[in-house]
Amino acid sequence: MIQRADIPKISVVMSIYNEPLQWIRLAMESILSQTFRDCEYIIICDNPGFDKGIAYISELAGADPRIRLIINDKNIGPTKSFNKAIEAAKGEYIARMDADDIALPTRFEKQVAFLDSHPEISVCASDVHVIDSEGRLKRKNRYKRKRRQELNVISNCIAHPTVMLRRDLLKERTPLYNEEYIYSQDYELWLFLILKGHRLYTLQEPLLMYRRSASQISSARKQTQVECFKKAHKSFIINWLLDRGIINENDTSYPEKMLQKASTFLRKAKSEDKEYLKMIIFVLYFSLGTYSWKWKMRYLTDRNMIVFRIGF
Repeated sequence: MIQRADIPKISVVMSIYNEPLQWIRLAMESILSQTFRDCEYIIICDNPGFDKGIAYISELAGADPRIRLIINDKNIGPTKSFNKAIEAAKGEYIARMDADDIALPTRFEKQVAFLDSHPEISVCASDVHVIDSEGRLKRKNRYKRKRRQELNVISNCIAHPTVMLRRDLLKERTPLYNEEYIYSQDYELWLFLILKGHRLYTLQEPLLMYRRSASQISSARKQTQVECFKKAHKSFIINWLLDRGIINENDTSYPEKMLQKASTFLRKAKSEDKEYLKMIIFVLYFSLGTYSWKWKMRYLTDRNMIVFRIGF
């Protein structure tokens, strides 16, 4: 792709609401001091009353032309804010960032180099180190054992604020994030892209300090987040099985039928489908096992030996 002089290589998109200014300062410094500097930094404020945050970012924008501040007229939520920022983006690649995290200095340099040299990859994420609200290191290599794309069938194995993706993905869907999802919008997007045949990759090296705190959405709105996750989860499994002719529309309300047909199909599935199918069979067993002990026993004695083959 030929890069025009007025188009940055990367558009960094970040949403703020009312995060502590210290967190915002650290997040912004980590982006503005990246070793790879060819970027625009789009910050969307989803709280027009956040005067301190707006004033701070406006001051920095006066000194660094890469910063673009967009202020919503009213609170529209993170999903719509992400889409609004992406719509304003000009870069070849779009990099996500959260206002409470800290990107390590070579994050963009390494992600751009990877995507430039791997045109078959649509989304490049990285591992993370976890920090607490005070910035203390709590866990290293959070996704060390969750780098295989197929594991996303079981849980979200991609750290959203580490993601760099190709702007061309907007050809698949515009807006990019599904606005029916208040939470887990990132997980729904990963599953959507996998269904479309895109490849997602997680670099082994941690390139971000990921902050965990009691005030985050994942803690404060857990039940709604779980419901959104389950909705995305169910949609992916049903559509993946339908696309391959393993089930029909009449089966979609019956996990037992889907499990039976998926298990029967596993032995003759194409090699590129087998890993996904094993994960789907595991999820169906787990789902049924939450309601009945007999399904837990069937899982342990499954003729396909799924318990030994999913490879966590």
